[in-house]
Parts: sequence; C-alpha cells; structure tokens
Amino acid sequence: MAYADNPKRLARLLRDLAQALEDAGVNPSGATNERHLMDDALTAARELESGDAPKRPSRAVGF
Repeated sequence: MAYADNPKRLARLLRDLAQALEDAGVNPSGATNERHLMDDALTAARELESGDAPKRPSRAVGF
C-alpha cells in the first residue's frame, strides 16, 4: 500500500519526521530550514488527518 493511498499512514510518517528532527536538536523556535521542515510536516499531517488535503483526481480508464 502506497502512502498516497493511506493518508493516516502518511500523516504518521510526517509526525515521526518532525519528532526525529526535534530529537536531533532542531531549535523549535529557530528560523532554520530544518525548523521550517518540522512546521511543514506537522501542518501537512494535520491537513491529512482532518481531511482538508487536496484530493487526488479520480481516473477512469476504458478500453
């Protein structure tokens, strides 16, 4: 199963990424690229869990 097909799994991965960055010593109040990555990961996880994430277009294929 791909992450794109499982938003809860992707949200967990993003939260784990943010936690790993924090555990590695990224300053939670800094302005570094790593800090922005943490913020983006947490924001994306919240969007996925709330259902506000953009929906992938459905495709119909016929032969």
